[in-house]
Amino acid sequence: MKKNMIKTCLMLATLFGSTLIYADKQVYQEAPKAYNTLTIQDAVVRDYKSFYTEDRAFSMGVAFGLGAIVANSSADQSIRDWYQNNQRSSNTDKFSKVFKNFGEGKYMLPLALLAGSVNYFKPSSDIGVWGVYATRSYIVGLPALVIVQRLTGASRPNERSYNSKWNSFKDANGVSGHSFVGAVPFLTLANMYEDNPYIKYSAYAASFLTAWSRINDDAHYFSQAALGWFLAYESVNSVFDGDRKNSKFSVSPILGKDRYGISVQMKW
Repeated sequence: MKKNMIKTCLMLATLFGSTLIYADKQVYQEAPKAYNTLTIQDAVVRDYKSFYTEDRAFSMGVAFGLGAIVANSSADQSIRDWYQNNQRSSNTDKFSKVFKNFGEGKYMLPLALLAGSVNYFKPSSDIGVWGVYATRSYIVGLPALVIVQRLTGASRPNERSYNSKWNSFKDANGVSGHSFVGAVPFLTLANMYEDNPYIKYSAYAASFLTAWSRINDDAHYFSQAALGWFLAYESVNSVFDGDRKNSKFSVSPILGKDRYGISVQMKW
Protein backbone atom coordinates (compact mmCIF):
# COMPACT_ATOMS: atom_id res chain seq x y z
CA MET A 1 0.00 0.00 0.00
CA LYS A 2 2.81 2.41 0.92
CA LYS A 3 4.60 1.64 -2.35
CA ASN A 4 1.44 2.37 -4.35
CA MET A 5 0.87 5.64 -2.51
CA ILE A 6 4.48 6.73 -3.08
CA LYS A 7 4.16 5.79 -6.75
CA THR A 8 0.96 7.83 -7.10
CA CYS A 9 2.55 10.86 -5.41
CA LEU A 10 5.55 10.67 -7.73
CA MET A 11 3.29 10.44 -10.79
CA LEU A 12 1.33 13.50 -9.67
CA ALA A 13 4.51 15.48 -8.98
CA THR A 14 5.82 14.60 -12.45
CA LEU A 15 2.48 15.44 -14.06
CA PHE A 16 2.06 18.88 -12.50
CA GLY A 17 5.74 19.75 -12.61
CA SER A 18 5.99 19.12 -16.34
CA THR A 19 2.68 20.89 -16.96
CA LEU A 20 3.67 24.06 -15.13
CA ILE A 21 7.15 24.18 -16.70
CA TYR A 22 5.55 23.89 -20.13
CA ALA A 23 2.90 26.47 -19.29
CA ASP A 24 5.54 29.07 -18.51
CA LYS A 25 6.62 28.91 -22.14
CA GLN A 26 3.14 29.21 -23.59
CA VAL A 27 0.21 31.60 -23.49
CA TYR A 28 -1.21 31.06 -20.01
CA GLN A 29 -4.59 32.11 -18.71
CA GLU A 30 -5.37 31.78 -15.02
CA ALA A 31 -8.27 29.67 -13.89
CA PRO A 32 -11.16 31.61 -12.33
CA LYS A 33 -10.32 32.78 -8.83
CA ALA A 34 -13.87 33.44 -7.59
CA TYR A 35 -13.37 31.03 -4.71
CA ASN A 36 -10.90 33.48 -3.16
CA THR A 37 -13.81 35.69 -2.11
CA LEU A 38 -16.12 32.83 -1.04
CA THR A 39 -16.30 30.63 2.00
CA ILE A 40 -16.05 26.93 1.21
CA GLN A 41 -19.72 26.56 2.15
CA ASP A 42 -20.78 29.24 -0.33
CA ALA A 43 -18.59 27.70 -3.04
CA VAL A 44 -20.07 24.22 -2.54
CA VAL A 45 -23.64 25.60 -2.59
CA ARG A 46 -22.84 27.39 -5.85
CA ASP A 47 -21.34 24.20 -7.28
CA TYR A 48 -24.44 22.17 -6.50
CA LYS A 49 -26.66 24.84 -8.05
CA SER A 50 -24.52 24.73 -11.17
CA PHE A 51 -24.56 20.92 -11.25
CA TYR A 52 -28.30 20.46 -10.80
CA THR A 53 -29.60 22.52 -13.72
CA GLU A 54 -32.04 21.63 -16.48
CA ASP A 55 -29.37 21.68 -19.19
CA ARG A 56 -27.06 19.43 -17.23
CA ALA A 57 -29.92 17.12 -16.28
CA PHE A 58 -30.76 16.78 -19.97
CA SER A 59 -27.18 15.92 -20.98
CA MET A 60 -26.93 13.44 -18.11
CA GLY A 61 -30.22 11.90 -19.19
CA VAL A 62 -28.96 11.44 -22.75
CA ALA A 63 -25.68 9.93 -21.55
CA PHE A 64 -27.31 7.51 -19.15
CA GLY A 65 -29.95 6.66 -21.76
CA LEU A 66 -27.22 5.63 -24.18
CA GLY A 67 -25.47 3.81 -21.37
CA ALA A 68 -28.66 1.88 -20.61
CA ILE A 69 -28.92 0.75 -24.23
CA VAL A 70 -25.32 -0.51 -24.24
CA ALA A 71 -25.58 -2.10 -20.79
CA ASN A 72 -28.88 -3.87 -21.31
CA SER A 73 -28.10 -5.25 -24.76
CA SER A 74 -25.36 -7.56 -25.94
CA ALA A 75 -23.11 -4.58 -26.78
CA ASP A 76 -21.26 -4.42 -23.46
CA GLN A 77 -20.48 -8.12 -23.46
CA SER A 78 -19.40 -8.01 -27.11
CA ILE A 79 -17.01 -5.12 -26.45
CA ARG A 80 -15.67 -6.91 -23.39
CA ASP A 81 -15.07 -10.18 -25.30
CA TRP A 82 -13.41 -8.40 -28.24
CA TYR A 83 -11.02 -6.45 -26.01
CA GLN A 84 -10.10 -9.30 -23.69
CA ASN A 85 -9.54 -11.76 -26.56
CA ASN A 86 -7.79 -9.47 -29.04
CA GLN A 87 -6.32 -6.37 -27.35
CA ARG A 88 -5.27 -7.19 -23.80
CA SER A 89 -1.62 -8.12 -23.30
CA SER A 90 1.12 -8.06 -20.68
CA ASN A 91 2.08 -4.58 -21.93
CA THR A 92 -1.43 -3.18 -21.53
CA ASP A 93 -1.54 -4.70 -18.05
CA LYS A 94 1.64 -2.83 -17.10
CA PHE A 95 0.23 0.50 -18.25
CA SER A 96 -3.09 -0.27 -16.60
CA LYS A 97 -1.46 -0.72 -13.19
CA VAL A 98 -0.11 2.82 -13.42
CA PHE A 99 -3.33 4.55 -14.43
CA LYS A 100 -5.50 2.55 -12.04
CA ASN A 101 -3.75 4.39 -9.19
CA PHE A 102 -5.30 7.68 -10.30
CA GLY A 103 -8.72 6.16 -9.61
CA GLU A 104 -7.95 5.26 -6.01
CA GLY A 105 -10.06 7.61 -3.91
CA LYS A 106 -8.09 6.87 -0.75
CA TYR A 107 -5.08 8.47 -2.45
CA MET A 108 -6.55 11.09 -4.76
CA LEU A 109 -9.01 12.77 -2.39
CA PRO A 110 -6.38 13.46 0.32
CA LEU A 111 -3.92 14.60 -2.36
CA ALA A 112 -6.48 17.07 -3.75
CA LEU A 113 -7.16 18.43 -0.27
CA LEU A 114 -3.43 18.70 0.43
CA ALA A 115 -2.84 20.52 -2.86
CA GLY A 116 -5.71 22.91 -2.14
CA SER A 117 -4.23 23.76 1.24
CA VAL A 118 -1.24 25.30 -0.56
CA ASN A 119 -3.46 28.36 -1.13
CA TYR A 120 -3.17 29.19 2.56
CA PHE A 121 0.55 29.69 2.14
CA LYS A 122 0.71 30.87 -1.47
CA PRO A 123 -2.64 32.24 -2.69
CA SER A 124 -3.65 31.44 -6.28
CA SER A 125 -0.70 29.11 -6.86
CA ASP A 126 -1.18 26.64 -9.70
CA ILE A 127 -1.06 23.61 -7.43
CA GLY A 128 -3.45 25.30 -5.01
CA VAL A 129 -5.90 26.22 -7.77
CA TRP A 130 -5.84 22.64 -9.03
CA GLY A 131 -6.41 21.26 -5.54
CA VAL A 132 -9.35 23.55 -4.80
CA TYR A 133 -11.14 22.79 -8.06
CA ALA A 134 -10.46 19.06 -7.91
CA THR A 135 -11.73 18.90 -4.32
CA ARG A 136 -14.88 20.83 -5.16
CA SER A 137 -15.49 18.56 -8.15
CA TYR A 138 -15.23 15.50 -5.91
CA ILE A 139 -17.63 17.05 -3.40
CA VAL A 140 -20.18 17.70 -6.15
CA GLY A 141 -19.87 14.41 -7.98
CA LEU A 142 -19.35 11.75 -5.31
CA PRO A 143 -22.90 11.82 -3.87
CA ALA A 144 -24.33 11.53 -7.38
CA LEU A 145 -21.90 8.68 -8.11
CA VAL A 146 -23.08 6.66 -5.10
CA ILE A 147 -26.73 7.19 -6.05
CA VAL A 148 -26.42 6.18 -9.70
CA GLN A 149 -24.27 3.18 -8.79
CA ARG A 150 -27.14 1.88 -6.66
CA LEU A 151 -29.87 2.86 -9.12
CA THR A 152 -28.24 1.10 -12.06
CA GLY A 153 -27.38 -1.91 -9.90
CA ALA A 154 -25.22 -3.64 -12.50
CA SER A 155 -22.38 -6.06 -11.78
CA ARG A 156 -18.80 -6.46 -12.92
CA PRO A 157 -17.90 -8.82 -15.80
CA ASN A 158 -18.60 -12.46 -14.84
CA GLU A 159 -19.57 -11.40 -11.31
CA ARG A 160 -23.25 -12.35 -11.42
CA SER A 161 -25.67 -13.88 -13.87
CA TYR A 162 -27.05 -10.54 -15.10
CA ASN A 163 -23.57 -8.99 -15.61
CA SER A 164 -23.91 -5.53 -17.19
CA LYS A 165 -27.72 -5.43 -17.11
CA TRP A 166 -29.27 -2.85 -14.81
CA ASN A 167 -31.05 -4.20 -11.74
CA SER A 168 -31.67 -1.39 -9.27
CA PHE A 169 -30.21 -1.92 -5.80
CA LYS A 170 -29.02 -5.46 -6.66
CA ASP A 171 -25.39 -4.37 -6.97
CA ALA A 172 -23.36 -1.14 -7.18
CA ASN A 173 -21.10 -1.33 -10.24
CA GLY A 174 -23.20 0.25 -12.97
CA VAL A 175 -20.94 3.33 -12.92
CA SER A 176 -17.20 3.02 -12.37
CA GLY A 177 -15.96 4.89 -9.31
CA HIS A 178 -12.35 4.51 -10.45
CA SER A 179 -13.18 6.14 -13.79
CA PHE A 180 -14.81 9.07 -12.02
CA VAL A 181 -12.01 9.63 -9.49
CA GLY A 182 -9.26 9.20 -12.08
CA ALA A 183 -10.78 11.60 -14.61
CA VAL A 184 -11.30 14.56 -12.26
CA PRO A 185 -7.59 15.55 -11.86
CA PHE A 186 -7.00 15.70 -15.61
CA LEU A 187 -10.31 17.35 -16.49
CA THR A 188 -9.49 20.00 -13.88
CA LEU A 189 -6.17 20.65 -15.62
CA ALA A 190 -7.94 20.87 -18.98
CA ASN A 191 -10.26 23.57 -17.64
CA MET A 192 -7.44 25.49 -15.96
CA TYR A 193 -5.53 25.68 -19.25
CA GLU A 194 -8.47 25.92 -21.61
CA ASP A 195 -6.68 28.47 -23.83
CA ASN A 196 -3.60 26.29 -24.20
CA PRO A 197 -4.52 23.51 -26.68
CA TYR A 198 -1.40 21.47 -25.96
CA ILE A 199 -2.13 21.08 -22.26
CA LYS A 200 -5.90 21.07 -22.66
CA TYR A 201 -6.15 18.20 -25.14
CA SER A 202 -3.34 16.22 -23.54
CA ALA A 203 -5.21 16.43 -20.23
CA TYR A 204 -8.47 15.39 -21.89
CA ALA A 205 -6.75 12.38 -23.44
CA ALA A 206 -5.20 11.44 -20.09
CA SER A 207 -8.61 11.69 -18.39
CA PHE A 208 -9.74 8.54 -20.26
CA LEU A 209 -6.83 6.38 -19.13
CA THR A 210 -8.20 5.28 -15.76
CA ALA A 211 -11.50 4.32 -17.42
CA TRP A 212 -9.54 2.35 -20.00
CA SER A 213 -7.60 0.58 -17.23
CA ARG A 214 -10.87 -0.73 -15.77
CA ILE A 215 -11.85 -2.17 -19.14
CA ASN A 216 -8.40 -3.65 -19.62
CA ASP A 217 -8.43 -5.28 -16.18
CA ASP A 218 -11.89 -6.74 -16.85
CA ALA A 219 -13.11 -4.89 -13.77
CA HIS A 220 -15.85 -2.94 -15.54
CA TYR A 221 -17.82 -3.03 -18.77
CA PHE A 222 -17.43 -0.29 -21.36
CA SER A 223 -20.69 1.48 -20.41
CA GLN A 224 -19.73 1.51 -16.73
CA ALA A 225 -16.29 3.02 -17.40
CA ALA A 226 -17.73 5.58 -19.85
CA LEU A 227 -20.47 6.73 -17.45
CA GLY A 228 -17.92 7.18 -14.67
CA TRP A 229 -15.86 9.42 -16.95
CA PHE A 230 -18.92 11.40 -18.05
CA LEU A 231 -20.02 12.03 -14.46
CA ALA A 232 -16.54 13.43 -13.75
CA TYR A 233 -16.79 15.62 -16.87
CA GLU A 234 -20.10 17.12 -15.74
CA SER A 235 -18.89 17.57 -12.16
CA VAL A 236 -15.74 19.46 -13.14
CA ASN A 237 -17.57 21.59 -15.71
CA SER A 238 -20.26 22.53 -13.19
CA VAL A 239 -17.63 23.85 -10.76
CA PHE A 240 -15.79 25.90 -13.39
CA ASP A 241 -19.00 27.10 -15.06
CA GLY A 242 -20.36 28.32 -11.74
CA ASP A 243 -17.27 30.44 -11.09
CA ARG A 244 -17.06 31.77 -14.63
CA LYS A 245 -20.68 32.91 -14.60
CA ASN A 246 -20.29 34.61 -11.24
CA SER A 247 -16.91 36.21 -11.84
CA LYS A 248 -17.79 39.62 -13.34
CA PHE A 249 -14.28 41.03 -13.32
CA SER A 250 -11.01 39.22 -13.91
CA VAL A 251 -7.44 40.15 -14.70
CA SER A 252 -4.97 37.65 -16.11
CA PRO A 253 -1.50 37.84 -17.67
CA ILE A 254 -0.80 37.18 -21.36
CA LEU A 255 2.61 35.64 -21.94
CA GLY A 256 4.01 34.51 -25.27
CA LYS A 257 7.13 34.44 -27.39
CA ASP A 258 6.38 37.74 -29.03
CA ARG A 259 3.71 39.34 -26.89
CA TYR A 260 3.20 40.36 -23.27
CA GLY A 261 0.38 42.12 -21.55
CA ILE A 262 -2.64 41.92 -19.28
CA SER A 263 -6.11 40.70 -20.17
CA VAL A 264 -9.02 42.44 -18.42
CA GLN A 265 -12.48 40.90 -18.72
CA MET A 266 -15.78 42.30 -17.52
CA LYS A 267 -19.14 40.55 -17.69
CA TRP A 268 -22.52 42.15 -17.33
